[in-house]
Order: sequence, then structure tokens, then C-alpha cells
Amino acid sequence: FIIYKLYIMNSSFRQGMFFGANSGILTTVGLISGLVHTKITKNYLIISIISLAIADSISEAYGMYISKKAENINDDSQNPIYALSGLLIMKFFIVISFLIPFLFSNNMKYFKNLHWIIWWSLFLISIIDYNISKLREESLAKYLIPHIFVLFLVVYLTQYFGKMIEKFK
Repeated sequence: FIIYKLYIMNSSFRQGMFFGANSGILTTVGLISGLVHTKITKNYLIISIISLAIADSISEAYGMYISKKAENINDDSQNPIYALSGLLIMKFFIVISFLIPFLFSNNMKYFKNLHWIIWWSLFLISIIDYNISKLREESLAKYLIPHIFVLFLVVYLTQYFGKMIEKFK
């Protein structure tokens, strides 16, 4: 059912959704992985995630709009608006979804130990990759394996630089 809905929707909206979901996961993981090695407070983390959801969603959505306009300069369709909308909506809600643990607990351990971040990211990535593999009638592994590699690369690099910068204080 979901695959069918994705298949029949406007391709530019679908493009924005997939881009926004991927970007939302990876940028939020990167932000949190770097911040947890500092003396971060709950409020600072919440403000950082909400700021990311707003600023990065709007910035990337408008960037997608401009990119679609530049891609085909004679296209007067609504496709750039569809791509902007799909990206903006998906990225905003994906980024905000990383705050779910705060609905149940004020404990920062869910973020500090990165368990929630990693498992939630893997769950979301699996959904994205499953859907794109079904849409394209290709192997799930073709998308999931590189996506997991990129996820862990982001975690590793942002943790590394977070620890390095924290040492200079």
C-alpha cells in the first residue's frame, strides 16, 4: 500500500521526501553524536534539534527548489514546489522525531550513550531503503549496506571531532 502510494505520487514530491528523510537522519545523527561529548544539557540539545529541524529543512528545501529550477530552465511546472514541499515536510518531522525519548523521560542517557540515536536511525534508514528498493525493483542490500556505512561514518567522524574539540577547552 505504501509502495503503491509512493509509486503514483508526483516524482518531484517523492524525490524531496527521500532526500529529506535521508538528510534529516544523517544530519541529526551527526549533530547529536558530536554534541554528546560535550557538557550538553537537555535544553541545549532540544534547542539544537529544533533549530536544525527549522533552519536545515527550510534551507535544503529552498536549495532543492532552486536546483530543480536550474535543472530544466524551460520547465514551468509545479515540480520545484513539489520537491520543496516533500523535502521540507519530511526533513522537519524526521529531525523532530529524534526528540521522542523526551516524551517519556528527561534522562539524557538515551542520547549520551547513542543507543536511541543509532537504533532509531537504523529503523528509519531501513524504511527508506526498503521503499526505494521496492520502487526500483532492486535488492534492498544495494541501498541498505552503503546507507549503514554512511551512517556509521557520520557517527564516527562527528564523535571524533566532538571529542577532539572538547579536549581543547
